[in-house]
Amino acid sequence: MSHPAQRPIATSGDAAHTVAYRGPVADRDPSITVIIPARDEAHAIGGVVAGTRTQLPAARIVVIDDASRDGTSIVAARAGAEVITMPGHMGYAGALRAGYHVALAGGAHVIIQMDGDGQHRPGDLHALLDGMSGADVVIGSRFLEGDAGYRIPHGRRAGMAACRWMAAAVGGIELTDPTSGFRALSPTVAEHLADEGFPSGLTETSLLIHLHRAGVRISEVPVRMLAPTGRSMHAGLAGSAHFVRISWAVLGQARRGTTAVLPEPGRATASRA
Repeated sequence: MSHPAQRPIATSGDAAHTVAYRGPVADRDPSITVIIPARDEAHAIGGVVAGTRTQLPAARIVVIDDASRDGTSIVAARAGAEVITMPGHMGYAGALRAGYHVALAGGAHVIIQMDGDGQHRPGDLHALLDGMSGADVVIGSRFLEGDAGYRIPHGRRAGMAACRWMAAAVGGIELTDPTSGFRALSPTVAEHLADEGFPSGLTETSLLIHLHRAGVRISEVPVRMLAPTGRSMHAGLAGSAHFVRISWAVLGQARRGTTAVLPEPGRATASRA
């Protein structure tokens, strides 16, 4: 069986990555680009790509394979995605930055990020896109209309509640699901994160506080998520350590006070669609 064609590309400040193509991409509309960071998600990534293609037939779909060991890139390419294979394990933030670079280089007007484990439903992609009409960042919230719809371990649920409190108390931003990675971003926000990186290397609460202080318009829309498959990267001690990192980063933001870093930001507000 033949494998997808591959060629190297360069992203700002990074080593060359490998992009695998399956089928023609000239008929895709790169103005909407969906990026899907994935590590060892061969069991789920094919369905995520197929579902995304069903919902957004013309969109560009890019899977960022973060040095998977299980054939994630092969499954994703066979499902019809473009695949960026990271040269080594770069972590979630590093995979997102690579995806932003590729999306922006292709002329994306909206960048959507979603997980590769099947937790984020492709059926909610249109809600994120609709929310972008009045925002710079749209978060898909599993709590905006009530309960998440699946069992969340007590420790994880307590951590989510703490992150909501920190976002409000330190950042002055009322959000129901600041830890959700199901998001849509404007090119301005994506370019800032691609070039400058994530504050403290974190993609959740401290990032949203950072953006809110810079005047970025952040909105939430209701989504329904599924229970994640496989082992979460935030399970057990790893989850506790990650929460400590978030708390430490937010404490630093509380000490530093207000900052503004983004060029030509929108209004500083958080809203709920």
